Amino acid sequence: MQKFFYILGAIIILIIIAFFILGIVSKKGQALGLKNGRLPACVSTENCVISETINGKANTIEPLIFSGDKSVFLNKAKAALESLDGKIVTVEPDYIAATFTSGIFGFVDDVELRVSDNNLLHFRSASRVGRKDFGANKKRIDTLKTLLAK
Repeated sequence: MQKFFYILGAIIILIIIAFFILGIVSKKGQALGLKNGRLPACVSTENCVISETINGKANTIEPLIFSGDKSVFLNKAKAALESLDGKIVTVEPDYIAATFTSGIFGFVDDVELRVSDNNLLHFRSASRVGRKDFGANKKRIDTLKTLLAK
């Protein structure tokens, strides 16, 4: 029985080490940026949400309709990202990219925003590593949308 607990303990330690390694690996990357003026599609539906194309899949979310000047709204979006502890990494006239880092293992998620000419704010939020995010990216975008709707 004691051997079982040693093996179980070793497995748990290996899993924790693997998560720390994945956290380190996730720091070596960057947001995908715009492809042909649009946010790129999600590779995985389990750790990414996007509003660029609504097709009924679980990883799609609605864009946010806004009024007023695009540049003023993008500044508001930038401030909202920072208020959620996002680190802004790219700012362009119609695009913002930010990173969010998890507390324990340091996993990095990329959040990208694109403003269209018809006053829509499109979102893409994706984990850099792993397959599941337990809804973290969708929750982050929902929170961001709530902040921006005020």
